[in-house]
Amino acid sequence: MKKKVIHIIHNLEIGGVETAVLSSLESLNQSYDFTLVCIGSIKPLVLSKISPEIIKNTLEINSISRIINFIYILKKKSSFDIVISSLWKAHLFHFILNFFVPIKKSVIFLHSAQFAHFFDKLGILLGIKIASEIWTDSDATSNFITPYNRSKKNIVKISFLLSHFFAKSHMFKNTNVTKFVFLGRLSKVKRLDLIIHFINELHKKKLQVTLDIFGPDNSVWDTLKSQIDSLALNTSIKYRGSCSFEETQTVLSNYDAFVLMSDYEGMSISTVQAMETGLLCFLRNVGEIANYGENMVNAVILNSLEPDDWSEFIENSVKVLTNESLQKTILSNSTAKFANQLTYTQDILQNLERLNAPHNRS
Repeated sequence: MKKKVIHIIHNLEIGGVETAVLSSLESLNQSYDFTLVCIGSIKPLVLSKISPEIIKNTLEINSISRIINFIYILKKKSSFDIVISSLWKAHLFHFILNFFVPIKKSVIFLHSAQFAHFFDKLGILLGIKIASEIWTDSDATSNFITPYNRSKKNIVKISFLLSHFFAKSHMFKNTNVTKFVFLGRLSKVKRLDLIIHFINELHKKKLQVTLDIFGPDNSVWDTLKSQIDSLALNTSIKYRGSCSFEETQTVLSNYDAFVLMSDYEGMSISTVQAMETGLLCFLRNVGEIANYGENMVNAVILNSLEPDDWSEFIENSVKVLTNESLQKTILSNSTAKFANQLTYTQDILQNLERLNAPHNRS
């Protein structure tokens, strides 16, 4: 009989955590009696990409009545082997569920190197109380949560490499224009305002660069558009809408460089994908990027927002963009960086097998 596993998340949509979950659904459903629970909404576009067999094991519980009914149904069943929760609402629900449903192993899965807000902190700290162990998406997240892990529960880093991307055939651009791409949510924390400033600085240095922005808009595009217009960059910077996981490799292959300037990050899936695809990566020294991004070795890194560091970053960026030999060295290092790493699905399956081993059962 298959072991019973539940993974609780917020919404099922296009995003880092959600995309990782989607990438593993088929394998998890084959290996386990697996249920995906969404404390929110399931986007129709995402649902259309899931097979009917998997849809049956994907639940949307976005109201109090549905939550109560779900707990009631679970109480009537036998105990669950492993329950995993990702993101704060899921951790809170996991905490409540623990008091009503027999759970052999509880895992909280963390995806950020800082608390986003009060409820995020509350959900994570309550989750730690009932957790058998803690999973994280990066060393940065592991280091962040360690001081709060007072009972010294096992912390396991899970690979967030969704699949290995192939390096594009045309590693170097054929024109004088360098095409930059941003791939991720359009939110304040992603600091697209800083990216626009960066593109403007390159223009001032007489470099021909463009930027295409892909991702769902979290109500920031109008402000960004005003900034773009004020700098007269509206012919160089374009918003292209969302990009599905299936399209990511193709989209990235059309560009020369990738840029990310977030205030904080976990693993940054899009950065890893860009590196493997063979894009020059211009990054900020945050989250897990600080552990795998090496300045002028496999990327160009902005160490801080201090004026001296910013000036050095612009200087290094110009140096790389105008030196083909340096580009070759950086691209060679970046495309090889994750060659031997497990994928998210492989790592999840390996750790579920470990937790289900006889000596690990409660």
